[in-house]
Amino acid sequence: MPVLRDILVGAALTVAHLWALSPRLAWAGDNGLPRTEVKHKGETCLTRVDRSVDPVVHLEYTIPLVDVCLTEDEPADSRTHQFVAFCHDALPFTIPPWITWADVDSSLAADPEIPEPVTSEQVLEDSPAFADCWWPITSAAERRPITCEAARPGVDWDTSALAPGAYVVAGYTYMPWLNRWTPRRGVYRVHDGDPDAAPPAAALFTRMVDVWHGQPIHLAACVDAPAGSTWKLEFAVSPAAPEPELDWQPLLPVAPVDSSDLDITFDVPEEHAGVRLTVRLVVEDPEGRTVVAHMPAPGTIMMRKETGVSGSGDEPSDFDFCRDNPAADDPPHCATTSEPDSTGDTQPPLGGDGCACSSDASPGVALLSLVVLLCRRRRLR
Repeated sequence: MPVLRDILVGAALTVAHLWALSPRLAWAGDNGLPRTEVKHKGETCLTRVDRSVDPVVHLEYTIPLVDVCLTEDEPADSRTHQFVAFCHDALPFTIPPWITWADVDSSLAADPEIPEPVTSEQVLEDSPAFADCWWPITSAAERRPITCEAARPGVDWDTSALAPGAYVVAGYTYMPWLNRWTPRRGVYRVHDGDPDAAPPAAALFTRMVDVWHGQPIHLAACVDAPAGSTWKLEFAVSPAAPEPELDWQPLLPVAPVDSSDLDITFDVPEEHAGVRLTVRLVVEDPEGRTVVAHMPAPGTIMMRKETGVSGSGDEPSDFDFCRDNPAADDPPHCATTSEPDSTGDTQPPLGGDGCACSSDASPGVALLSLVVLLCRRRRLR
């Protein structure tokens, strides 16, 4: 059961996110806005996909809010969601922020003022680290607007053309120049009736852990591998800025895989108290095939130096904007070029078909209503 601290923190994060998208910031240009991420539903640590039965996997998702009002410096298909499968998981900041050069070109046409030149390592179709390791579940032409109407049907993923093996899925928010990946927790082991003929699969399901000094760390994980396989846990100090390679160190020694579900418990070394750590699970089968699974975003563990009463650091909210908000399907009000903002000041011209989202209701009232609804749902659980 979450303690009051967790409820307040969750509510505060919700308010912060929504307030950041309120009308007073909508005119700051698209690069000043948070990216509206995919909210994956029905995440499971391990999913076996037997293509001899059915090669199609249905993926459910929702959104935290409707986000369709474009500014003048965005391409026409900006603020949309796409889904991509990868042959291995990765720390989110290591996935290239662009999928194709066509996206870069269309973004340049809409906004020539790029923050910095784009390199081939920043484009998925050219990235050596992901060569032959990614497949669009939905194409660029099938990108979906960030609306509940688009999200409710979910996405059908046809795995027919993939080689047997382990795959992970990520949602992609296309909103140049700061496109964003949102990994889906869990792993999919695709096979044709014989799981052991496919390479092993593994996932760390716990999103993050934040405990007080002296308390153990608990991680939920899963492994699907032949008899005789082993697993081990490694850690690295989380970098202050994204780095392509981390300094991985042993955390737990090699152990046999004796169950598909792993409940891993360990203590953080004293010297790492107060330091954010990134953790990964390494599994090797008897044939020497290896799979590496990282903690999903934000993917860190922290043991604080202070002591106190612990709450849950990884309990997700069950609030679903599209399901629980009665106004979820109401069209947003996109301010016109001459419409005053909430302070009474006339907005700078946008040009073209650009617009900025605003609301006829007071932002504070709307935010408070959502927080109250969120907390009520927590109490009713």
